Amino acid sequence: MRIPFLIAIPVCILTVVLIWWAGTRKMDFLSSPSEARLERIREETLASLPMSRMEEDAISIKVPLPEDDPPPPDPVEIEEPVDLGDITSPPVLDTYSDRAPEGAAKLLALASALENAGAFQRALLANERVLDLAQSTPEEIQSAITAIQKIRPTLTLWNTDAETALPVTIHIGTGQKFAELLPEILESVTRDLNLSSSGLIAFSYKLNIGKSIQTTDAPTPVAIWITGPEKNSPSTDVLSFTTEDTETLKQDQLKTVFNLIRGHLSKSTAYNPAPETLEDPVPALSSHITRLLWQEFATLLNPKEPENAED
Repeated sequence: MRIPFLIAIPVCILTVVLIWWAGTRKMDFLSSPSEARLERIREETLASLPMSRMEEDAISIKVPLPEDDPPPPDPVEIEEPVDLGDITSPPVLDTYSDRAPEGAAKLLALASALENAGAFQRALLANERVLDLAQSTPEEIQSAITAIQKIRPTLTLWNTDAETALPVTIHIGTGQKFAELLPEILESVTRDLNLSSSGLIAFSYKLNIGKSIQTTDAPTPVAIWITGPEKNSPSTDVLSFTTEDTETLKQDQLKTVFNLIRGHLSKSTAYNPAPETLEDPVPALSSHITRLLWQEFATLLNPKEPENAED
């Protein structure tokens, strides 16, 4: 006997529904399973897996996290090639003055390149422009001074003709206490200054002993000023110091001369002031005051006479 489709289909559907309802009527599909239930499911799942899969399953495998990206490398600075210019022609005292507006860093790079090329006189001039013309930081100034102190002793005097050196007179005013000591000391002072100026200046001295100053145990004042060779020549300011130690008398004089020259150039020219120094004045006179400034100082004290307009 055949059952009609209209009866068979509903009966099949009803049978499936009744079986599903009977099996799931006590189940809660809306609530999340407890942690204990989840743990039991994990254990049952792991137990049902083959042994070869239990060593590294999807739950226990540790996936390595990506490491932080390493920092990008510092940009490589490409050094610009240094234009040495014509290094075969004889330089002059203000050589590389036209490069001073480019900055001290470029002058130092130029000086280093010139030194590597064996052009030591030009390297010295480039370092000197860092001091007297360029806008320089304290670190750049110190780099230039260090290079000058290394290079300059290896070179001959700029001016080897004593007849063409500009004359300058150091005046010393003091009392009777140092009258016998000073001539020998001043001879040594003037020799040191002639070398410090690289032969550009011919220093002499004039000693003025005050008769009214009596010899005492108190520190003795010493006044110093510098003029040109003539009676009416221009003069620096007067600086003085007091001392009772004859051992430091020469060094005290050289320090005072350094400050006189530095102050006179700062007041009378547009060049950078020579870097100050608290150290031994002898090397400072050769490295802190450039040869261009030595010549400028002597020129200020030896002004040219005006030409006669009627001639």
